[in-house]
Amino acid sequence: MSKVKSPKEKKALSLKRDRRNIYGENPQASRKGIRRSKQRSHMEERRSVGKILSHFRERAEESDAMEADVLTKTALVRSKYKAFKKTPDRPLGEVVKRKLAKREESQSRWKGTTPAYPNIYSAEIFDTPYNRALHKRTIKFQLRYHVDAKGRRRYAKQSKLARTHERKEAARWREAILRDAPLLNGFFAEEPQWRERMLHWCEKMLDSSSDSDNS
Repeated sequence: MSKVKSPKEKKALSLKRDRRNIYGENPQASRKGIRRSKQRSHMEERRSVGKILSHFRERAEESDAMEADVLTKTALVRSKYKAFKKTPDRPLGEVVKRKLAKREESQSRWKGTTPAYPNIYSAEIFDTPYNRALHKRTIKFQLRYHVDAKGRRRYAKQSKLARTHERKEAARWREAILRDAPLLNGFFAEEPQWRERMLHWCEKMLDSSSDSDNS
């Protein structure tokens, strides 16, 4: 039974004693690859010894046996020197520090830059000037998700909370389309067929909400 009772002490000991593999492979590959690499090293040792002993099978003199013994030991030392050695696992505390440093570096690198695919659900996004390279793919993905048949099948077994969210989204999209928001106005100038389809979806979602309220 552990004598350490404090959660802080347990955490400190865990960060110090626990180990993690940082070689770079996924766990499944490591579990198989380490065993196979060790197996290949042992096979190479036996092969090198067998190759030497095969030359002395027909001769049984004492000098030949001594020579074979020396050559065998030399081959074993050489093969063990070249044998597979697993990279030692690192302490958990060191691994956590490396991950946090890498995350901070990544966030500082992308801080202040414009994301390639902006979040379409934010309230201010519809007032953003349309940029074909940045926005077209994201808007088309959202429209297909809502309007196409695959998207409609998702609504069949939705929870009440999910249906409420979809009605709110339909209201926001309908308001943005009718007031010709800059983002959607630029997109519909290139893809005019999506305007009526999206309006139809919005009206359908809002009508279904009113029918459910009346019932």
